[in-house]
Amino acid sequence: MVDIVPFSGLRYSEKLSGPLSELIAPPYDVIRPNMQEELYARNPHNVVRLILGKQFEDDNDSNSRYTRSARDFKDWQTKGILKEDAEPAFYAYSQEYTFNGQSNNRVGFFARVRLEDFDKGNICPHEFTLAKAKKDRAQLIRACRANFSPVFGLFSDPDGTIDGKLATIIEQPPLAEIDDDSVIHRMWKVDDPETIQFLSRSFKDKKVYIADGHHRYETSLAYHKEHGAQVPDSAHVMMFLTNLDAQSLAIYPIHRQLKCPSPFDRQQFIKQLEPYFNVESLPKGKTADQLTALLEKSGKDGIAFCAYLGGGEALLLKLKDIENIVPFMEEDANELKVLDVYQLHTLILKKLLQIDTRKPEHQQYIAYNVRTAESMANVDAGKFDLVFFMNATRMDQVRRLAERGVRLPQKATYFYPKLLSGLVINPFRP
Repeated sequence: MVDIVPFSGLRYSEKLSGPLSELIAPPYDVIRPNMQEELYARNPHNVVRLILGKQFEDDNDSNSRYTRSARDFKDWQTKGILKEDAEPAFYAYSQEYTFNGQSNNRVGFFARVRLEDFDKGNICPHEFTLAKAKKDRAQLIRACRANFSPVFGLFSDPDGTIDGKLATIIEQPPLAEIDDDSVIHRMWKVDDPETIQFLSRSFKDKKVYIADGHHRYETSLAYHKEHGAQVPDSAHVMMFLTNLDAQSLAIYPIHRQLKCPSPFDRQQFIKQLEPYFNVESLPKGKTADQLTALLEKSGKDGIAFCAYLGGGEALLLKLKDIENIVPFMEEDANELKVLDVYQLHTLILKKLLQIDTRKPEHQQYIAYNVRTAESMANVDAGKFDLVFFMNATRMDQVRRLAERGVRLPQKATYFYPKLLSGLVINPFRP
């Protein structure tokens, strides 16, 4: 069973803060330096100052991005820029967007979900996390005692019972409506007792699968275990919950940009690939769209990758035999061998290129990017030796493995669109 409860969220008072469109931000882990600067300039109260403050050379333990976030967070509450809702509520949230030419409207709601260890089987992760990111989020939650950004959770509702209830809510005028990067975000406050009771009761026999925000969940759980006696309100984490059975979930592949530990030899690398893959050299000059279209077509017949080596040179790699990976697998990983991402990380990255992405010291050799054309440009500019383009992991694969407690390699999925930060905040109250 999953325990979800309403909460009195902190929300911006736009009379004092300015319009909400100037205050929101994407999740911290997709904010690049140039975007951070733009968000800082957009409004002095933009939530980026809380979730991903700037760093300076003279930062120390008493003056850091985390202490500045805590100072701003306290100051904005004192001044009424952030104001707490009087009564506990759930917050319905919809994202209207276009994916692959098809219009979608993903609907769910923000709630507080009771934290528990994954081994209980109610909260199911689907990928591994990065130590550096967990340390960063842990420092932020210790300093601020709040969830600024929601964990993205999925639940199964094949009959659409919960979706039906939410459909009646989103027919009403929203509290907020924002057009951000071609996605229309809307939010509603849900505070009537009947709906609150219905939603809370509906999760008594459900599991929640973490789609995005594993680092935030794990650091929230660790914080509560460490400080729960002093901060009992930290027993819950803010989540966005949406139906995985709805036809509105989109998963993008995350491509792998690599800077190899030793000098990269193209011809030697191709020789290393040939025992495991059918290697096809593609005509030079193909665009990013052309490469991804070829990859998607090849992936329908089995596991395939596209390796871009720079200078217009690209290879299409088709796995010869899914069982060839077995000698290089970790124990109890047999179920993972059907996944493109596992074959790539185990067979190509770890075995052939000597990059083990599970080791913190090897994470310097890899960068993740959803943008195909940008990844190609980065290789052409010499920032990376090569990039592997991948097909997206399917939702049925994510769910099946998560239910069995099997985790995918980190950055195996990119759920689109990302959830906005700044719509509502979950503070830990005394």
